[in-house]
Amino acid sequence: MILQPYVELTKNFLQTNLNMMNVAIIGCGLIGEKRALSIPSENIHIVCDTNNNQAKNLAKKVNANFTNNYNDIINNKDIDIIIISTPNYLIKEIAIKALNSKKHVLSEKPLGKNVVESKEITECAKKNNKILYTGFNHRFHPSILKAKDLIDSNKIGNVLHIHGHYGHGGRPGMEEEWRMNPALSGGGELLDQGVHLIDLALLFKGMPNKVFGTTGKLAWKSKVEDSASFMLLYEDNSNLLFSVGWIYWKNKFEFNIYGSNGFLSINGLGGSYGEEKLTLGIRNLKGGIPEIQNFSFSENDNSWKKEWKFFKELILKKEQFDNGYQANIVVDAIYTSSKKNQPVDV
Repeated sequence: MILQPYVELTKNFLQTNLNMMNVAIIGCGLIGEKRALSIPSENIHIVCDTNNNQAKNLAKKVNANFTNNYNDIINNKDIDIIIISTPNYLIKEIAIKALNSKKHVLSEKPLGKNVVESKEITECAKKNNKILYTGFNHRFHPSILKAKDLIDSNKIGNVLHIHGHYGHGGRPGMEEEWRMNPALSGGGELLDQGVHLIDLALLFKGMPNKVFGTTGKLAWKSKVEDSASFMLLYEDNSNLLFSVGWIYWKNKFEFNIYGSNGFLSINGLGGSYGEEKLTLGIRNLKGGIPEIQNFSFSENDNSWKKEWKFFKELILKKEQFDNGYQANIVVDAIYTSSKKNQPVDV
């Protein structure tokens, strides 16, 4: 009891120091702006983009400095945290330089172009004793948080199966974007949106021991896949089934979790994906219609702010969190499975 005031005082001191940390954002596009607006503006010291206008516009919104050379940030000893929201091919180089310069890193997903890059970045973070976190903001959507609470409270029993869809219809000229250039992206729709479903699978079920997947180039003239379907297989004989595609012709997100005592069905992510909704169904042990409870979440998307808070907690606790590396292990195994047309160990 005597130590408790000291523990609380120390925690408050560390939290205050954390709130005073200077943040830099590299990549001032749509996601970079979302990240910036989720952080108190007084923490943002400088933003960077090779596009001067984008950097200048974001700097004005958050009252920060700007540069078009990320090395200005790497070499700035006043910067404590770097957020990377660049195309995939730039992530490894920037992340490793940032970690070697003793800065914490929040990198937008995926963590590099492939699992080899993810591993190198993760090992660099551990070597430098700095926190590396990969941004998967879907974990912090209200429907996902509610679903996790219901599962943790054993509302639907043991998770037996998960089935999900995620995708959109692309946009004119998308085949000319960096996402469809394997040298820049590392992969197609599986690495773009599929990795979000994989991360959610790891959240709810953990790492599988096998995967079986296929990738396709069905509608877009591209060197990367525009669609993928894959199964994650577990030692308890459960399996998870997912499909992703740039061939859906409308924005779509579905995530269904089936347990021994009921189910959870999530639809929508807000915005163009439709209102975010969660349905809880409790199994009728006598057969027939289950007991249904519906939840809807019409509030603004606060997932970015919640994820930022989570990242700060990791720094406060000095807790490593290799989520980006774990997700890319599964992605790599699915690509291998598709090439071999057979299940692959993870």
